[in-house]
Amino acid sequence: MKENFSAKETRALQLDMLAILILPCVSAWYFYGSKALALVAVSVITAVLSEFFGRKVLKQDSTVSDLSAVVTGIIVALMLPANAPLWLAATGSSFAIIAAKLPFGRVETLPFSPAAAGMAFLTICFSDLIFDYPQITASSSALSGSTGSSLAYMLSQNMSVSLGSVKAIDIFTGNHPGPMGAGCIIVLFGSALYMLIRRTKLFISVAGFAIGTAITALLFPRVGNALSSVVLELAAGYMIFAALFLLTEQGAQPHHPISCLLYGAFTGIICMLMRRFGAFEEGACFGILVSQAAWPVINKYLNILLYKTIQRRKKA
Repeated sequence: MKENFSAKETRALQLDMLAILILPCVSAWYFYGSKALALVAVSVITAVLSEFFGRKVLKQDSTVSDLSAVVTGIIVALMLPANAPLWLAATGSSFAIIAAKLPFGRVETLPFSPAAAGMAFLTICFSDLIFDYPQITASSSALSGSTGSSLAYMLSQNMSVSLGSVKAIDIFTGNHPGPMGAGCIIVLFGSALYMLIRRTKLFISVAGFAIGTAITALLFPRVGNALSSVVLELAAGYMIFAALFLLTEQGAQPHHPISCLLYGAFTGIICMLMRRFGAFEEGACFGILVSQAAWPVINKYLNILLYKTIQRRKKA
């Protein structure tokens, strides 16, 4: 069961999501400079224009003021490499709005995350660009010409990687190649703290995601050490970022807190399976979409099972 949101509640939620996105945007600018801001700007402008003109074509009331298109544009941009061409950001955000949002109505009724759909489209069509991460240089803001090997790539190739071979401080501060707004774990922890305070129910889904990911990493490690397995799987790619901004899509959220926790855990497991058996080094966007499509059916049967259990106890 999903919540019914008023237009005012939707705008308030999107404002909170924008506040949560501020720190990843600052992190992207710190590491990659003005090119990161340009990608964000192009992605946001494209998303807003796509929604505005798309609603005009469909003869529907404008929904630009609810800020969901702005949020989608920022999310898409922050999952890209900082050296991505501007047209790639525009392509991802326009697909997210035109193909994955407009056909399903307002943001309150969306069955899955448009940003996840946009990223999935880019990953399938332009994987050579999506995973072409620049090496972070000593000057922080400058991009080197050489491609860096991301943590997700090293895990996918079964390379010798552990908390000993990769400095923990580099992992937590984002000082390694990866998506421009998703690599700094400390920053994402700050965003998660804001979500915990302002949007506790959304955070419950994120916590469930972390639990599902951690359990899978422990049971089926791709590195030898258990601690390294959990930390690296969560820190690599855009897993935590996806949990914060793709998993928590407004229309796809379950109603009850326990359902949110189970939904998050289920999604974390699916994303880990996508990593292990998928064709790409990072498949969290696909895992999110699969989970959001499957969870309403799973949740329905869980509710039926719960109802039958309660009825049996009443008769006992």
